[in-house]
Amino acid sequence: MIKEKMNGLVEIMMSFARNWWFDPFVASFSFGVATYIYWTEERKQGLSRQCRRDDVWNNGFGPVTKSLAAYWVGLYILRELKLLNPPNNGFIPDGLPVDGFDSLLYLLTEVISGIIAYDFYFFFIHWAFHELPFFQSFRAMHKQHHIQLKCTVEARDVLNHSLADGSLQVLINIYVQRYNPWGAVKSRLARAIHNVIVTWMLTESHTATPNLYVFRRWFIGVREHRLHHLGEHRGRYQQFFGYLDEAKERITPHICCMFKFS
Repeated sequence: MIKEKMNGLVEIMMSFARNWWFDPFVASFSFGVATYIYWTEERKQGLSRQCRRDDVWNNGFGPVTKSLAAYWVGLYILRELKLLNPPNNGFIPDGLPVDGFDSLLYLLTEVISGIIAYDFYFFFIHWAFHELPFFQSFRAMHKQHHIQLKCTVEARDVLNHSLADGSLQVLINIYVQRYNPWGAVKSRLARAIHNVIVTWMLTESHTATPNLYVFRRWFIGVREHRLHHLGEHRGRYQQFFGYLDEAKERITPHICCMFKFS
């Protein structure tokens, strides 16, 4: 009887997960939860630019609400243009680990590979935002995200960006969410877990509070992203990990020498 009730509950939950709006809802809700949790900690410690709740709701969350509104409008337009059609003739596996350890391991592989792929692709866009010398308008897209360069960077600044900047991040996330690196369609559960983890990592990388030290403990990109904003580590372009930044630091001087003496 208990097993039947649990199966019925799971089926009800998956019926929601099979709607087109479920992935963006999970991402939006996760951003909202993460930013509120970290802002609460910042406010308690006097690290927020606006410590009163009324100030924040009237002013501080303006960029957040605008970003979320633009996000949903953009997704709806993409859906109407049939650019969000599910891959593989509309079939997306649920991804529930019902077959024991193997299915659980596959789910973890889906989630981890997606996070690595998102961080990998956006590194090159972020690098171009800052150092592309021949396309000033492309670099201008990213200026709004660094508007607090001389002030305190807070968790809610994760959503303070231009429409073009935010759209590129969303498109990269949609791209890595459609297929796994080995070509199989990414499951619904893996997509949901991916969105929860990625939104938390992005929010934590901007927060001013030392509390809730979760992903900063393990990943240098999350830990040092605020230094990138504050101008102390401008070359930190990878948002989660650090291997591409290290490779860039090693390769760039050699490339410059090649152009200098060519």
